[in-house]
Amino acid sequence: MNFIKFLTACCLSFSLLSATELTISSYNCGGLSDHYDYLRGVGMQKLMQERQDAEPENMSLNDKIQKLALKILFSSNTQEKLAAQQEWDQKDYQRLSEHLTAAPSDPNSPNASWNQKSEKLMTNYKIRPVQIFDEEVNQMLDDHLRDLTKNTESPTLQLLDEARTIMAKRIFAHHLKYDIICLQEADYLDSSMFPEHYEVLLSETSQSINGIAYNKERFELVENIGDILGRGFAAQLRDKETAKTILVASGHLSGCNPYRIEKDPATGTDDSAKGDMEAQTIIDLFEEKGADLMLIGMDSNVTSLHPRLHILKNAGYQLDYENHLEASCTSPHQILNTRIDWITLKSDNSKAKITNIPVSNVGLNSIQTNMSDHKPVAAKVSY
Repeated sequence: MNFIKFLTACCLSFSLLSATELTISSYNCGGLSDHYDYLRGVGMQKLMQERQDAEPENMSLNDKIQKLALKILFSSNTQEKLAAQQEWDQKDYQRLSEHLTAAPSDPNSPNASWNQKSEKLMTNYKIRPVQIFDEEVNQMLDDHLRDLTKNTESPTLQLLDEARTIMAKRIFAHHLKYDIICLQEADYLDSSMFPEHYEVLLSETSQSINGIAYNKERFELVENIGDILGRGFAAQLRDKETAKTILVASGHLSGCNPYRIEKDPATGTDDSAKGDMEAQTIIDLFEEKGADLMLIGMDSNVTSLHPRLHILKNAGYQLDYENHLEASCTSPHQILNTRIDWITLKSDNSKAKITNIPVSNVGLNSIQTNMSDHKPVAAKVSY
């Protein structure tokens, strides 16, 4: 009997040791010049609330369509995939998605009037610096900056710099307490903005800065792989407890129409070609190096409707297509909230799984809680 108890205890101990997991986040920090991302988000906070109130059915349908598209692409369950595809066909979601995401210039586009309202509220998304015309939004912004910084004298640009530093420190100290954080547009960040137990690696590039922060109490650096085409950053880590190797990349892929491929009428080139190549370069690099786990956290600049995600699926990467799939950005052209930020996993371990974690305290288009126009995303990886 004692021997049986001993074996049971050993098995239980082994089971507990085998149930290894880590957490990871991906965050486009809004580091473009003149606080472009933050100010765009400030304006969108008011506008997208108006659209949600005016068109709740369209906003809900947009959400359902994109979640179903993700399930069709990433589900490994044949029956589930088949059922999702049947629902897609029966409800005519292809046609509906094309209508909902139509360019504002297209005939009968539901986005035309909202694009016009956006340009009355602030400068066009292609113009920098951003100028907000709405008096209420400007007053909300001014009140927040002066309340946060306790500074009533300095000009707005200085207040924006001070507020962004304060908000960044609070976000990394209290809300993004994950083992690994993939960073995009991290131009204004430095290690002083993170808790002491994080090691912060940032790219050295003339383009927008990407990077990775990791808990150095748990992981040790095997290789700082560094910049990838100016659009990504990678490192190899080792878990100190399990000795598992982990390849991590932070990607900020070149933008395009986030819903579908468009071709240049003069050259016939796909508008997504550059970003697609960047994604494939990260994948190829990871295949060459190899590791127990391969993780990519990215601002992909595309939604689940876009073929770019097929590149990751075809390379054997998985992502959670069921849980906490809230919008992570607002399309500045269609004025639609959508998800374009993803965390993907690849492992030879068939039991490895990724599950999204809700990031509830850093809101999308939130004057008070987010200094970017992107909402961070997070996931738990078990293996």
